[in-house]
Amino acid sequence: MNLKPGDKVRFLNEKGGGIVTSIISNTMVNVAIEEGFEVPVLAKDVLLIEPEGAAGRFFDRQVNVTLPAQRTSAPEVKPLPPQMPEAQETTDSNVRFLYRQSGAGTLEGIHLAFVPFDQKLLISGDIEVVLVNNTAYEAIYSLMLKNGEGTYTGSGYDVVPPWSGMVIGETGREHLEMWCDGIVQVLFHQDSPARVLSPLHASYKAKPVRFYKESSYISFPLLGERALVINLGDLASQVISAAEETLAKSGIETAARQKVMQAAPPALIDLHRTGPGEAEVDLHISALRADYTGMQNSEILLFQMGYFSSMLESAIAYNYKKVVFIHGIGNGTLRTAITSKLGEYENLHFRSAPFAQYGNGAIEVSIDAGS
Repeated sequence: MNLKPGDKVRFLNEKGGGIVTSIISNTMVNVAIEEGFEVPVLAKDVLLIEPEGAAGRFFDRQVNVTLPAQRTSAPEVKPLPPQMPEAQETTDSNVRFLYRQSGAGTLEGIHLAFVPFDQKLLISGDIEVVLVNNTAYEAIYSLMLKNGEGTYTGSGYDVVPPWSGMVIGETGREHLEMWCDGIVQVLFHQDSPARVLSPLHASYKAKPVRFYKESSYISFPLLGERALVINLGDLASQVISAAEETLAKSGIETAARQKVMQAAPPALIDLHRTGPGEAEVDLHISALRADYTGMQNSEILLFQMGYFSSMLESAIAYNYKKVVFIHGIGNGTLRTAITSKLGEYENLHFRSAPFAQYGNGAIEVSIDAGS
């Protein structure tokens, strides 16, 4: 079946359907559903709905989604969505409110998004750099970019409101390289926080060639556009542990406390660490969350892929060498989505994990230095 962006489809194996937004491969497409986000689906698992065709009677709910439009100028500020009453209004023209507070397959945390102005010609034209704060906290950030001499230059600092993205820069293709290597530091603030978060310190590095591959630009539901997205840190990794709070109140000098807490995980990928520079991540939904019984298959897949992407970005950022992702057997949908995503990265190599240990249910990813 030849599908194309804009086609209306119905899911064969579950209720509902949506609109095809992009073609991932010969066998998989992205489908936007009425909840406001995209899910990767095997082409063989959807039925094309012809206008006024006989199959239309089986499509039992209205889907109101729009395909990403081409941008020719800087984006305007989106109105505050009604589901975000606690967020504060802002007159800053650089601030864009996110489409969803959290979820949409994206873990709560901080992301750096490189968004092409021209959403139809992703590998040409200027790029907008957006710092995405997908948390309920104000994010006080500082950005430092690495220059050709190996030193860093402060590029900017500001406060990103909760559940918002802030445009922190624009660049032409000829100056992209200066944005490819940097450090982002973030302090999280709330007037009456339920949880105290530790500061985020995240270094990132992106190969310039990634900006010239269309497959590098994924549909990013939080902004509603395609972007090259780097996960800088997940909220769960920033929660201060009881042990750290006890040390903070103990009167021990800061330097000594830092040495004591070196054993604490600095990144979410460390929760799955099996050895120096190695990790094993189980992507079975039962291993990721307990309250999954009411989730549809498409929602489960979206959640698994969001967690997979976050773990992979974290492993790259923290110089891991090898990560095994356990996807299970199933119908092959999760494995296909994972291999398609891995193809977007430079300096990554993957293969089936050792059969004797994992059977046919896992992929082993090797990460080269500097990827």
